[in-house]
Amino acid sequence: MSTADNRTRRRQATKRKVAEAAATLFAERGYAATTLQAIADAAGVHVQTIYQAFGTKVGVLAETAAVLVAGPEEEASTPPPERAWVRELFAEPDPARQLALYAAHMRTVAERYLGLLDIMRVTAAVDPEVSAFLTAAEQGRYDGPRHITPELAAKGALKPGLSPERAADIMYALTTYDVYRSLLVDRGWSGADAERFVAETLATALLSKP
Repeated sequence: MSTADNRTRRRQATKRKVAEAAATLFAERGYAATTLQAIADAAGVHVQTIYQAFGTKVGVLAETAAVLVAGPEEEASTPPPERAWVRELFAEPDPARQLALYAAHMRTVAERYLGLLDIMRVTAAVDPEVSAFLTAAEQGRYDGPRHITPELAAKGALKPGLSPERAADIMYALTTYDVYRSLLVDRGWSGADAERFVAETLATALLSKP
């Protein structure tokens, strides 16, 4: 491995360590009460390292969100098309199975991400920078359906008259984190049951042959 590759891996490891420390502190203290110095202390790095890597506390928040969405098996910096779950989804020939894979992915993300999402929503009401980031993050969540439904349309799998754009809107609405919160947290469903319900609902809503 080259020196440059080693530097990149160390930089990524440091960013993940900072993001994981930030996630814990945001959950314990809230966003506003968590200082960059506290995050640096918890991560075992100099605060200047955080300034150099992230610039601002919102930059740390963005990396924290990215790490939680990516999960433990992926680097947050890996472009979505290169992530293992995306490659598996687009390699899958069966449209219903593709939707099931997406439902499974969103369930696991929701389980990691809901706590931070709650913190961001509360903070966004009084912090314009966090509000702007949260808006951008939701737009990013729409990118998944936006790229999947044209693939379904190309296979002739969508219901007659259902455009890829409208299908993406439906898919986006049915896989919101709050759907998973309602089932997993409020109603105590198992992850498998919630995942199956969302997958079946997507197939019924979108596919000509569910």
